[in-house]
Amino acid sequence: MKTRYRTTTAAAALILSALLLAAACQTPPKGATISREKAWTPAKLAVLPFEKVQTAPGGRAPAWSPLTRAAHIGGSIIPGAEQSMDNALASMLPRISNIPLVPAAQASLVFQRLSGRDLEDTLRDEIVATGRQLGADAVLVGFIYRFSQRVGGPYAATQPAAVSFDLSVVRTRDGAIIWRDTFEERQQSLSQNFLALEQYMRYGMRWYTAQEMGAIGLEQVLSRFPWRKTSNKKE
Repeated sequence: MKTRYRTTTAAAALILSALLLAAACQTPPKGATISREKAWTPAKLAVLPFEKVQTAPGGRAPAWSPLTRAAHIGGSIIPGAEQSMDNALASMLPRISNIPLVPAAQASLVFQRLSGRDLEDTLRDEIVATGRQLGADAVLVGFIYRFSQRVGGPYAATQPAAVSFDLSVVRTRDGAIIWRDTFEERQQSLSQNFLALEQYMRYGMRWYTAQEMGAIGLEQVLSRFPWRKTSNKKE
């Protein structure tokens, strides 16, 4: 990554035009789904801790969601990835939504007690049972598929951080997945991707750690959360 660069007026205009064009043509991210029941809003949302889904050691095979069976970019997951994402989610979610939350620590205790209780239960069954026992209308579930650390420092990295995760909201009434969104990114330099300019302007021109990439990705995913404070509607 170059820490110093010169930008002519023409080049700046070209980059700005590319950003505006990309924004105008933007489509929903691959794998993102929102229920057609837009009027439905959970009265209480239970949050389960992130879980990691690992592929074969050293392999780059796809990682499959235990909940939806959707394919994701898999890879190495550093120790502490789940806690890092849990902390970021616990910090961000109350700021963007007014929905009362059951925190991950409390929801996890109930889920662990119910998990494996009935061998015929699927993961979705156990998530639904957890939400019902907590009196929650829906459960927020997250899985981490890749969380690889950068190699090097913030201005001289030989390998960038890469993060892949998803979030899903499961309704406890019927087990339906009401909302789902995904983040999959390996950091690129500005010279590789001009559309990264907006990200660099917001978070700084440097190579991010995996933890920083995870927080950036989570902020992007939650920007599309259907029950944000600015978009909540009373039923």
